Amino acid sequence: MLDDEHARFQVDVQRRLWVVGGGLFGAFSILGGRLFYLQVMKGGEYRNLAEDNRISLQPISALRGRILDRNGYVLVENRPDFSLAVVPELTESFAELIERLQPIINLSQSQIDSLYKRLQSQRSFLPLQIKSKLTWQEVSRIEAQIHSLAGVTIQAKSVRYYSQGVSAAHLLGYIGEVSERDKQRFPAIHFRSGDFVGKSGMERQFEVQLRGREGVREMEVNATGRQIRQLRERSPRPGDDLHLTIDLGLQQIAEKSLAGKAGAVVVLDPRNGKVLAMASQPSYDPNKFIQGFSDKEWNALISDPDRPLGNKAIQGQYPPGSTFKIIVALAAMSEGKMDASERYYCPGHIIREEHKFYCWRRKGHGQVGLVQALAQSCDVFFYKLAEQVGIDAIERQARRLGLGDISHIGINGEKPGLVPSRSWKRAMQGVVWYPGETLITAIGQGYLLSTPLQLANMMAAIANGGTVYKPSLVDLGDDELPEVLQWGHINPNHLELLREGLREVVHGRLGTASRYQPDRVKAAGKTGTSQVVRHKREESGEIIKSENDRHKDHALYITYAPASPTKEPKLAISIVVEHGGHGSSAAAPIAKELIDYFFSRTENGGDGIIGPIG
Repeated sequence: MLDDEHARFQVDVQRRLWVVGGGLFGAFSILGGRLFYLQVMKGGEYRNLAEDNRISLQPISALRGRILDRNGYVLVENRPDFSLAVVPELTESFAELIERLQPIINLSQSQIDSLYKRLQSQRSFLPLQIKSKLTWQEVSRIEAQIHSLAGVTIQAKSVRYYSQGVSAAHLLGYIGEVSERDKQRFPAIHFRSGDFVGKSGMERQFEVQLRGREGVREMEVNATGRQIRQLRERSPRPGDDLHLTIDLGLQQIAEKSLAGKAGAVVVLDPRNGKVLAMASQPSYDPNKFIQGFSDKEWNALISDPDRPLGNKAIQGQYPPGSTFKIIVALAAMSEGKMDASERYYCPGHIIREEHKFYCWRRKGHGQVGLVQALAQSCDVFFYKLAEQVGIDAIERQARRLGLGDISHIGINGEKPGLVPSRSWKRAMQGVVWYPGETLITAIGQGYLLSTPLQLANMMAAIANGGTVYKPSLVDLGDDELPEVLQWGHINPNHLELLREGLREVVHGRLGTASRYQPDRVKAAGKTGTSQVVRHKREESGEIIKSENDRHKDHALYITYAPASPTKEPKLAISIVVEHGGHGSSAAAPIAKELIDYFFSRTENGGDGIIGPIG
């Protein structure tokens, strides 16, 4: 009996051992299979993940390219910015260190409170920035005591610096923190949060060239992110320098002449369309976009009625006033409606459809031909001439000289102006064109709008024989071929008659700009006055002047020099002074100063090196 029970017990034990052994075998088989899968089948993938976790890629910013004027004067560069950082774990007492640093770098209580908050959320082996934008005095004081300030480091990075301050600010533009819109504009650039990018002007237009190529540093780190050693490094490639056509000296003269005023000055080389100066006032300091504005400063900037952030040279759209009489004269001659002997009588006004259209000179100019009509800016002469020509011929001539369309200069925000016609009015307003509107257009009023750049380009075309060049801002060297927007279509005989009238404006006894003749060369010009609001008049025709300064007319003047038949013109200038009153008194003096400065740089009046003033 016992033997039977013992036999049954052995069988039961063996059965249980088989079950347990089978279970263990199955478990180890599953474990072995999993290990095989992880180590053999997926080993490469996890090895790569481990390497990625072990290696930290740290970007190294590239120095942004400089921007220089045509003579090599630096307009925009990079300067070092020093900041103070502390590695908390290397200090014996963070609180005592901050107490020692407070008088050295003038930390406020709010800054100290902020430091302690950031300290709680940051690992102790990582640098904690204490203060940025250290002055040289602060850097010197820290360096003098650095041996006793455990854990303290001075970090340096480059920041954009506009060395001329407000000078050429609208042309150069500024940089700012990258936005989603910027990422869409530059899809080929891999931006990171906090990167800076060109926001306007040359900084924006040439972002890719100025930016350079970022470098990278490979650092070995442990699981907590502590750096162990550097593995390798790819150096950054600095951005390309940008050489502009702008002449800093001429630019500064233009800006100085507009100081305290609102307006714009554009100076072109009529031989190739290069922009020698482009000033817009009031201006702003692009360095503030990097340093930061106070709320008061920013609100003052954006609420200023003179729009300091706008580039008036390409965005300001003004009625061209009497400068447009050049277009009317050319249209009349090209349509065969006028020759050199054509004369009209000006009694001071004309009446059309029971409406009186006045000349600026209430008593009139008497009998005048084209030369004297231009010299004295006789409105009645051009009223009558425009009646003979018609608005559509005037519109065609205006477009031949670059009005009514953007010049593609390459700065964002350029405005096209406006040149009206019969078809334009039907399309935009659904009504017919009235004869009186042709008369108003003839003296540069009504629907007409132009930018200072367009007016400078128009005058450059008169100076060079009729070719409208695409204005250029980047100097690619003497071998650069200028791009042509419109080839010359001006009859040489018509051009010479027109030029005679424009020379008479400056050098004639009755010329509207005769008080501001340049000292060294002869010039040709045309004054203009454009209404801001419609003038009220006495019964006698006398204008009732407004007491509001912002109702004053804009003052315009366009000119080129030299204007002697034997000399090649080298400057074409347009000037707009907002609410300046009259072109002859507010704008022409600025042109004289620019021309005299330019031609005083060399004894023979050539293209001398013009450096910064002062």
